[in-house]
Amino acid sequence: MKSRKETLGVLGHWGLADEPITDIHPKGSGEEEARAFYVGDDCVLKCSGNLDEVKNAVALCEALHSADICVSPIIRTTDGRAYVQDSGLFFYMTQRIFGAQLSAQDFYEGDHATKARIFGEAIGKLHHALRQVTASVNDVNPYESVKDWALPTMKRVLPLPESFCQKYLHTFGELYDHLPKQIIHGDPNPSNIIVSHDKWGFIDFELSKSSLRMYDPCYAALAILSESFDPNDDAALSTWLNIYRNIISGYDDVMRLTDKERIALPYVIVAEQLTSTAWFSEQSGYTKLFETNKRIAEWLISVFDELGFDRIEEYGVVQESQAPSC
Repeated sequence: MKSRKETLGVLGHWGLADEPITDIHPKGSGEEEARAFYVGDDCVLKCSGNLDEVKNAVALCEALHSADICVSPIIRTTDGRAYVQDSGLFFYMTQRIFGAQLSAQDFYEGDHATKARIFGEAIGKLHHALRQVTASVNDVNPYESVKDWALPTMKRVLPLPESFCQKYLHTFGELYDHLPKQIIHGDPNPSNIIVSHDKWGFIDFELSKSSLRMYDPCYAALAILSESFDPNDDAALSTWLNIYRNIISGYDDVMRLTDKERIALPYVIVAEQLTSTAWFSEQSGYTKLFETNKRIAEWLISVFDELGFDRIEEYGVVQESQAPSC
């Protein structure tokens, strides 16, 4: 990793050699390898040893910014380059987005339905812009992940009926090849959303990938649930179901889900939760998070019927899909 002092020499490429530079992730934060620095008050300098990673980040940021999506725009060097190479590392700079970062609790306060619908619309607009982006991101197949690893792992720690597992995998497998895929954000949790001048902006595209487009709105809803889950608070769980429906509904307003996507919604959201829980089950030091995620997985399976829709209208669900019976 390049030190802050060594990084100072790179700033001349942007005409910012005299600007102060500070670590975004200080020592002891566990994220030092993120290799990111604040430059002055308004800029962020990032570096990586992976040229493809840098090119993809630049392509995503520039394409989304030109599509009027609120993201951190790329700052080019004084001679017009998007990135520079120095001592085996590749550096690029973006402007900082100033605004309010969201939290899961924000969606439970006030008009939660409208907030959730706007969140879904924002993801839809992001995806609309990302469809025009060409970048060499990793391909991720959530069906293969849950079939080959997550579900077998979870069956060792969760009493899942074999009839449910077989029907779940059979139906999800039949649907998967018919579900639209594209480049997605990969981590649209509330902390990666910044509301700036009435625009909903996205930060941290490091986990971007090519996968089911449904992954992002489902992940967004799950992130809200994971930060607020209380199995004994029926009112909050009912509110979350409404938040989830409105995130999907807002996304559908922009991208228009296919018939098979509407059927697949509960399969995708359960796959995401099983994958997350299986990961925590294999990590040391995450016992509490594993137990919480295990309870979330159990609860999602218990309300499977309520997660699938034919068409989500503004005030509720027109038709629910059928769940694999437990």
